[in-house]
Amino acid sequence: MGKKRAQQKQSQSKGGGFLAGPRRFSRDVRGELRRVSWPDRDQLRQSTAVVLIIVIVLAVYVAAVDFVFQNLVRLIFL
Repeated sequence: MGKKRAQQKQSQSKGGGFLAGPRRFSRDVRGELRRVSWPDRDQLRQSTAVVLIIVIVLAVYVAAVDFVFQNLVRLIFL
C-alpha cells in the first residue's frame, strides 16, 4: 500500500505543477484549431445570407402572428 502512494505522488509531481493542466489544454486546443476546415470568403457570405434571410422571414412570421392574436384579443375582450 505504501509503494502505491509513493508512486502516485511521483506521478503527480511529474505533471509540471499547478499550471500543467491549463497548458496542456491550450496546447490541445491549438492543435485542434489547426485541423479545422475554415470556410472561405464565399462560403462565409453565403452562410451569412442564409442566416439573415431565415431571421427576417421568422421575424415577419412572428410579427404577423402577433398582429392576428392582438386583434383577436381586442375583438373578444374589448
